Amino acid sequence: MSSLERIAAVVDALFPRRKKRNVVVKTKRFAHASSLKEKQKNDKNDWQKRLDEAERKDTTSSPEFSSLSLRREQRQREETKMIATSSRSSSAVSTNTSRSSSKFVTSKKTSNTLRGTRNRHNNSNVCSSSMSSSEEQLLESESISDMPPLELDDVGIERIKLQKDGWETYKYQNEFDCNYISAGKENTGPIVVLVHGFGAHSYHWRYQIPYLAKKGYRVYALCMLGYGWSSKASQEKYCMEYWGEQVSDFVRTIAKATETDKAFIAGNSIGALAALYAASKGAPERTKGLCLVNSAGNFEPNAAPGPEKKTMAQKAVGTAQDMEEAEENNTLQGKLRVAFGKLAAYGIFYFTKIRIKTILNQVYDNDVDEDLVRSIAMAAEDPEARETFYAISLAGSRTQVKPRDLLENLNAPLMLLWGENDPWMTPTKAERIMEIKPSATYSPVPAGHCPQDDNPADSNIAFVEWVETVA
Repeated sequence: MSSLERIAAVVDALFPRRKKRNVVVKTKRFAHASSLKEKQKNDKNDWQKRLDEAERKDTTSSPEFSSLSLRREQRQREETKMIATSSRSSSAVSTNTSRSSSKFVTSKKTSNTLRGTRNRHNNSNVCSSSMSSSEEQLLESESISDMPPLELDDVGIERIKLQKDGWETYKYQNEFDCNYISAGKENTGPIVVLVHGFGAHSYHWRYQIPYLAKKGYRVYALCMLGYGWSSKASQEKYCMEYWGEQVSDFVRTIAKATETDKAFIAGNSIGALAALYAASKGAPERTKGLCLVNSAGNFEPNAAPGPEKKTMAQKAVGTAQDMEEAEENNTLQGKLRVAFGKLAAYGIFYFTKIRIKTILNQVYDNDVDEDLVRSIAMAAEDPEARETFYAISLAGSRTQVKPRDLLENLNAPLMLLWGENDPWMTPTKAERIMEIKPSATYSPVPAGHCPQDDNPADSNIAFVEWVETVA
């Protein structure tokens, strides 16, 4: 690429030209959850009317209401029955999902009281409108001892609460501090490892961690090196093999998967490629199943390694080979070439930083919430973040492994969880993958590029149903 072409690429990245797109009306997040919540409210009102009518009956002719204590007991039984009925009829909980809840039990049993019943109802990821936040936090701590702090979103769906300083850390290669979120370590169900995509981090799985842990799974979501709350390590030579090896190491050392206690690995976008690498090459003997969530990568026959389509940053910065040669030559021209590449990366980094919400909204069906935007902005505040952005811009040109080769060598069961409205990774890519792996389970959901966060209710149900068929 000539210098003029590189300059044009920088201009395109900083001042993108608007493309004509079909106008999509953004809906309120999880409208189906809101409908469910309204139904539960109506059910509760009907139940209250029945109780009031029962209490007005003559106590001499209705022995069950002959004393205050008995009336209270009856009220508890009715409320328990109503919540259980609502939970069974909820669209957010399928019959298969209910079976999975009984199959994978947590090591710490809850008592069979009204509170326990409410907690099991909350496990469906849709909380009763009559519960306060403080009650919810109490129930969480009773259910999973190592559950990180949780909160409810604007429609009452449970998720990890954002923390400024991240969560747990471990040493990767005895040098780098890498962050991760875990829950349900003492559970007896399958191990699940979750891998984020480009620019994201472990918090992008905020809805899956509590949902899966409360169904008995042992859940781990890592921040790959260079992302999120993990060390930025701007001097590292990033590539897909690098991140794939990190995921493989994480599966072995932190998730503690073995040949007899294997892990399900799920990854979104470029995280799907890192997960594919681990399942196919890095740790296949410890992989129970692989879930690709709107996977990046070129799966066409004879496709070259590296990105399917170069980003603006990759076009502006150039290849790793070009930059390394320029540095080794130590000439004025080489120094200028490196300086221009870094300045281009820095400019795109800062411009992207102020457009986080705009970019996310382009690939989400539902409105993006401020916590997700803040979480990505937090990671960008690291002093090494811009240098790391430059290093990551060179990752695609360093990658040697071909996604199709990894997929063809995969022996584990495969699921494709796909946001069918993704403008980047369209369902045609899923079709291509299905041609290579016709036995794969294809689960489309109404969502964009990140269905696990854009539509967590449907995504969670689909994932658990698939695990049930494999475990």
